[in-house]
Amino acid sequence: MTHYNFSDSVIALAGICQAISCVKDISKDGQTDQVDVEVMLESLLITESDSTESIYNSHKYLTTGFNILIDLLSGPKTDADLSRYLVSVLSLQKRFSNDSNMQQVMASRVSQAKRMYEYQEKIDQDLVDQLAHIYKDTISTYPTKVQVTGNSQYLQQAANQSKIRALLLSAIRSAVLWHQVGGKKRHFLFSKAKIIDTAKAFLA
Repeated sequence: MTHYNFSDSVIALAGICQAISCVKDISKDGQTDQVDVEVMLESLLITESDSTESIYNSHKYLTTGFNILIDLLSGPKTDADLSRYLVSVLSLQKRFSNDSNMQQVMASRVSQAKRMYEYQEKIDQDLVDQLAHIYKDTISTYPTKVQVTGNSQYLQQAANQSKIRALLLSAIRSAVLWHQVGGKKRHFLFSKAKIIDTAKAFLA
């Protein structure tokens, strides 16, 4: 990818928001939209792309993410869990983007998962577990944590734990992408209206 614009950063933000929305749904209700999950997990496995949008196949598959992004920035009352997850993910992205050793480990492990995906051409529990282990062995080792809260009945289930970790890994991937295409934290303060308008345009 060589050409970036503001729209690219909004697409990547929608990716983060879609991932953390799925995390919240699973932690609270034990389930979420499976297509939203697959879009985010597949985005982890697309390591080469001609555009930001193609990483998610199409912006049409980020409808949930755009809606969450608009809600979070529109206020005055925002979802406390999602706001906290977003702040944590962006903090972890900054740490990860300055850690070349961790980036090498991540690239190698994701490459292995990608080969598994290409072989079986689907995202099954084994692949979700593999992605979850990547998160546990990399991002989870940082002092900053994404503290996921919800219903203990669902959070204690191994399959849900794996799915949440895999989704958080995809959120970090989208956050790294956001940073790479020029996303800055100051945009949340000074370009909030532009982010909202851009997200609404994608939904139109």
